[in-house]
Amino acid sequence: MLENNIFMKSRAHFRFEKARNRAFFNDLASKFFRKNNYLFQFDEVKYLLSPYGMSYRGIQSIQLDQIVGSEGRYRDFDINFMPLKNHNRERWENVDIAKQKDISLPPILVYKIGDFYFVRDGNHRVSVARELKQDYIDAEVVELFTKVKLEEIGEKELLLAESYRYFLEKTQFDALFPNVEIKLTNPWGYYRLVEHINTYKYLLSEKQHKDVTWKESVKKWYMELYLPLVKLIKKRRVLKKFPGREVGDLYIWIMDHWHFLKEKSGNVGIEEALDDYSSRFGKGPIGLFLSRLLNLFAGKNKKAV
Repeated sequence: MLENNIFMKSRAHFRFEKARNRAFFNDLASKFFRKNNYLFQFDEVKYLLSPYGMSYRGIQSIQLDQIVGSEGRYRDFDINFMPLKNHNRERWENVDIAKQKDISLPPILVYKIGDFYFVRDGNHRVSVARELKQDYIDAEVVELFTKVKLEEIGEKELLLAESYRYFLEKTQFDALFPNVEIKLTNPWGYYRLVEHINTYKYLLSEKQHKDVTWKESVKKWYMELYLPLVKLIKKRRVLKKFPGREVGDLYIWIMDHWHFLKEKSGNVGIEEALDDYSSRFGKGPIGLFLSRLLNLFAGKNKKAV
């Protein structure tokens, strides 16, 4: 019995050292490829997305690779939940030994936002499970609801989500057009859209000799300005010249280019502005081929990390 306990402790010690080494090399790789290697801080994500409600979902079996953050231990483990600190050793090894003895451990506690989970309690259990190559773990889940869908997670994705949340709160666009989502690749673009609507509101008020409401301005901006240009962009297949971008990005750029051309040359139509912008800044066949090669190389590097 004593020899068996010693063996289990030795195995747990070995696994912890292995996990620590993996965390070290993960950190080196992340710095070389400039990738995030840290867990996401739950309070920060919650602040950025500003949930409007929550619901208790009970105990579920969840995928370990969908656990991306922690409420209080986000600096103790890397993004793969490998231990970064030696002070985690004792608790980590105790969990490992309990697993070896087939001791039933309680479910971890998590928050769910979109498709991702953040640990409230049970970080060491997650870390050991990841080291043991488990795919699932039992968890007691509380789901938080946000206006913005979080389909991917990263620093840029969180900034985009925060900016889109601001856009929705300012314009109530989701209430006016519940089945429509405006996608951008630059977080600042959503602030530019608010500026566009503000300008359109001013022009409408001047034209109608009254203060046009935000609700009316947003509806008219979308139906009379945004949607017609988006349809024109799709009809001309302009988006294919701008790989990795969304049609909403092109709307902003072409509108800005249109105003630039009008100030420079006077009376210029929106179609002329679209064609001019596409020919000046869009990628040709060689540029598109090089972009595909770069994306393919970046995808391989991402898998390697």
